[in-house]
Amino acid sequence: MAKKIKIISGWSKEGGSTFSLMELCDLFNERGYDCTFYGPHPWHLNKCKGDLHHNFKMEKGDIIIGHFIHLNERHPDPDKIVLSCHEKAIFPLQQLEKQTAGFDKIRFISEDQMKWQGKEGTVIPNTIRGIKDSGNHPEGVAGVIGTVCPLKQTHVSVERALADGCKKVLIYGNNIDENYLNEAIIPLLGDKVKYMGMEMDRQKIYDSISCVYQSNSEELPEAFGRVRAECIHAGIDYHGNENATTEFELWDEDKIFEAWKEFLEL
Repeated sequence: MAKKIKIISGWSKEGGSTFSLMELCDLFNERGYDCTFYGPHPWHLNKCKGDLHHNFKMEKGDIIIGHFIHLNERHPDPDKIVLSCHEKAIFPLQQLEKQTAGFDKIRFISEDQMKWQGKEGTVIPNTIRGIKDSGNHPEGVAGVIGTVCPLKQTHVSVERALADGCKKVLIYGNNIDENYLNEAIIPLLGDKVKYMGMEMDRQKIYDSISCVYQSNSEELPEAFGRVRAECIHAGIDYHGNENATTEFELWDEDKIFEAWKEFLEL
């Protein structure tokens, strides 16, 4: 009988890590392993086999994949407790030695991230699902994709796209900062700039644009560059700034799954 895998994250609202963990949960279930993704926010519940934090238990024989959480001591019951680290500056492992002492080992999502974190671990890239090059891209339409917030510098991406001559800019992403939205984004909206909100159909996003702009701040260096990876799958140009992540690998799902099997000793 396959072992029960439980993914638990400190964040389950919209975002790159949540998309990646939902896809990982689906991958395990599709390959015959019972997997549930637990999070503090209900956003993920109808998008994978999900549950909330208050229903999470560490039980005998479990395999636990923790993300963006602290675990000071090793719980005695699970067979494995591993940390899946998707971040750089917002989860700095060298400053969280005591808070992450309860994990057996660490999974990183890129060599660049592992080097930045200064810790030993295993690199297994994220999956990228539901996106292909349809060949159906309108000319001169830029996309700005990701959470609308100061650290993502959404307004800078819009301004860069317009300065480069894009005839239209579509902003896709959830909003977590009303002040930033009102002060920095709404004044830019008009005939050339549209805020499209959160769109779950990633193929629909990439079919509506011909290129993507990203302008991460120095305070939020990326660990994997999911949007960049999605652009590769979609076959469109990516325009990042100096803080964009371009050093990562893309693996097919068979290789990703086999790497997880080895990592978790399934």
